[in-house]
Amino acid sequence: LTKSRKGLAVTQTSWVAHEYHTIERLRRAGISVPTPIANSGHAFLMDYWGEIGLPAPTLHMVRLEVAEARRIFEQTIADIGAMLRLGVIHGDLSAYNILYWEGRTAIIDFPQVVDPDTNPDARMIFGRDVERVCGYFGRYGVRSDPRAIARAFWAERRVASPHEDVLA
Repeated sequence: LTKSRKGLAVTQTSWVAHEYHTIERLRRAGISVPTPIANSGHAFLMDYWGEIGLPAPTLHMVRLEVAEARRIFEQTIADIGAMLRLGVIHGDLSAYNILYWEGRTAIIDFPQVVDPDTNPDARMIFGRDVERVCGYFGRYGVRSDPRAIARAFWAERRVASPHEDVLA
């Protein structure tokens, strides 16, 4: 089935608006994401990470010191848990979707965000996100058990009301 040009434009606008509002919501909750600035319907603007002529690299492109890797790992895992508590699973999280600049990180690229309440594969997708992050930081000697981390966050989420939104 093919969509009309108008139908594709509506889908694009809806997707962009959804990603913008997701990032805006995560930012308000204190999660490490870029600050969203404006949404035109076809694209959105967020704060620039880097300096003029040198955009911030993604995490997979940088070499971290071991102590810094541990700190960033802990922050990233905390962000993943906080996102799940808000009902947001990144869906494709890896070192390729985390910006790094001057000791800080920001999770990016949310078009494939997964709702843990409606997606039947949500738990598997969440586990995969955790596994990828743990695998990346494991290269720096950061020891973790991704399955235990994912299970703990999932259990914590199930204890809380699935419809409770701390930002409402």
